[in-house]
Amino acid sequence: GAAVAAALALAGCGGGDVAYPVGFDLGVYVAGQPLAGVTISPGATQSIAIYAGQSIELDASQPVDWTLWVGGSAVTGSATVYYGGLSITQTTVSASRIAVDTAANYALPAPVTITFVATSSYDSSLVATVNVTIGN
Repeated sequence: GAAVAAALALAGCGGGDVAYPVGFDLGVYVAGQPLAGVTISPGATQSIAIYAGQSIELDASQPVDWTLWVGGSAVTGSATVYYGGLSITQTTVSASRIAVDTAANYALPAPVTITFVATSSYDSSLVATVNVTIGN
């Protein structure tokens, strides 16, 4: 729960007298449960598979600008998009956390891949990417 989220948020924070951490880490939660052993740092790309109907949350250890790429189009802020037979609803939870709910009324004709890009609000050269493939 909250203790795990706090521990993940604190992991990777730099020490010293720096006003903001130099880098950030992303924690990933599927259906409310943290993915064990998955921590994504700037410069890294992580691929994850979930099923249609599952939710996914991404939580950075500092404020980031989130961009969700669906079918070549960028989605920012809270929005719902429909692509490949899938409803994808993104909700901005905080400056560092987003939640995405997926739903399909029918079996997907093919897996759908969406991409999350987290860019540090403090240093735009720090970018982490998460590819999520959604299947039946």
